[in-house]
Amino acid sequence: MDSEIIKTRITESGLKFTHQRWAIYDSLYQMEGHPTAEQVFEKITDANPSISLGTVYKTLDSFVQNGLIQKFMDQNGVMRFDAIIDAHCHIYCKDTHEIKDYRNEKLESAIQKIIAEQMIEDFEVDEISIVFKGRKSNKNFNQK
Repeated sequence: MDSEIIKTRITESGLKFTHQRWAIYDSLYQMEGHPTAEQVFEKITDANPSISLGTVYKTLDSFVQNGLIQKFMDQNGVMRFDAIIDAHCHIYCKDTHEIKDYRNEKLESAIQKIIAEQMIEDFEVDEISIVFKGRKSNKNFNQK
């Protein structure tokens, strides 16, 4: 992702732009499989030796609080991060613990229509999380 786009996203979210925030956001955006904070740290540490694991955790949490990324817990209770914040589903392999994005406009449209038509009394829906859990049937588990 272009550096200027990252800078704009960070500053428009209300955060001050820093090199550390850029490095963390850029690496998260480039990584597949919804990485953990530790995986982000491992990816950036060679090029950014002054960044600590604590800084990565704090920065990812500030990104979540400011709407830049999503955070969720996987099947094993491990916190994972996702740079894609618009509506999408996930596919989770129970054998390998891989998580992939799954986009299906027809499904997403149907869900939005149901929510709009069938409002839950005294409740406002902020987000919907759909995870398809199963097992890979072949090596082509590359839906993103």
